[in-house]
Amino acid sequence: MNLDRFSKKNAQLRHLLTQSAHWQRLNTYLRQELPANMHNHFTVACVRAGDLVVIAHNSMIAARLRMVLPTLLPALQLIDESIETVRVKVQPKEYQAPIDKQANLTPTARQELARSADALSHHPELAEALRKLSRKTS
Repeated sequence: MNLDRFSKKNAQLRHLLTQSAHWQRLNTYLRQELPANMHNHFTVACVRAGDLVVIAHNSMIAARLRMVLPTLLPALQLIDESIETVRVKVQPKEYQAPIDKQANLTPTARQELARSADALSHHPELAEALRKLSRKTS
């Protein structure tokens, strides 16, 4: 979808795209200045009432950002002169528990998989995958 074409007709969309690009520039700058091991653990959210709001995905990263970001404030102000302070909020990424797979193949199903693997001599990779599956007990 070409949002640029639609934004020419819609001022709100144009403003939203401009804001998003601006926040992305701030995010890119921070990623350039901060250690690589922090890059996946924060996101620039917005600039609101003079505060650059940065979302940290855990409290350890939040503490590190609170220590480091004030030193980057002058450079951030060159990108956006409305930034007066930096505020860090903690918002953990949504955790998805690993799926506990408890499916078991019946002995009949394992036999049929092995039989199918034997019939697939012309597809050796598929045959080996079926043999491997037929040997699984849990």
